[in-house]
Amino acid sequence: MTRPAPIRLDVDTWAIMREAPDHPAAIVHRVTDTVGEARYLVLAWHVEPSRRRMTAIHTSLADADLSVRYQRPTQSSETASRMGAPNGGGTIHPGER
Repeated sequence: MTRPAPIRLDVDTWAIMREAPDHPAAIVHRVTDTVGEARYLVLAWHVEPSRRRMTAIHTSLADADLSVRYQRPTQSSETASRMGAPNGGGTIHPGER
């Protein structure tokens, strides 16, 4: 999978896309620190702005983009039981969970 490029929303704001095609995974805001250097604040996306949370601060947009992770695929309990123990140490048998 190719990592999508950040989408510039304005001069200091980017949307970072991942799995969901209809909303960003994160928003990145460029701010200037006390010595005049650019910093990139990464905020985990939520449709309600008050519920967005800062997850990282970076010195470049590229590093901010790399810090936004893809979601791990979810598995049904049936699929997980066929795949063995989470640590790869063997098969989980019914009743051992």
